[in-house]
Amino acid sequence: MRAVVFHGRGSSPDKVDWLISPLEKFGLSVSAPQIKDVADAYEAGASLLPLEVAAGHSMGGTAALLLAARNPGKVKCVISVAGPVDRRLQLQWLESRGDKFSKRLANELASLGHVLDETSPSRYIGPGMPPVLYIRGERDEIVPRSHVDILVGLADKFNFYVDVVEIAGMGHTPKSDDEKEKIARVITNFLEKHLRTP
Repeated sequence: MRAVVFHGRGSSPDKVDWLISPLEKFGLSVSAPQIKDVADAYEAGASLLPLEVAAGHSMGGTAALLLAARNPGKVKCVISVAGPVDRRLQLQWLESRGDKFSKRLANELASLGHVLDETSPSRYIGPGMPPVLYIRGERDEIVPRSHVDILVGLADKFNFYVDVVEIAGMGHTPKSDDEKEKIARVITNFLEKHLRTP
């Protein structure tokens, strides 16, 4: 059983060990490529298909959703931690915020032009989308909760399973051991439900 894990923007595979570890403990062989953006993450993931799990944090969570959405039947389940579902909506959100970090992220996204739409999972999610576990921090100020609403709306429309888990007190990235342990438990339960054969 194989999985791919994508890190977030400006991060690296070793920074998402909290996401890789529960997958390995479940018995999955995990690939965690170094990526620059959603487009090259998608290419890296596509070269590994078929997969049991596509997972990622932030930008990597977007890439995991995109990989499954564009390749129906080739990914058995998705784990997205704080991944934007609609990148155009994400750009608008970041532009509306006043801080320097959000402005810098908004400029990076705006510079992508049409690629922003081409790498938005919301454009491709349809029939055949596998089960999705979407985890977010209650205090995430980078990716607003409206992305959950979009994903749940698409799940209702196309009849696929979505489990949304909000971690109390957590921001965009898990920091404490307690937050990481909660995420690990949620992931293990999800995998038990969707990958274990009876």
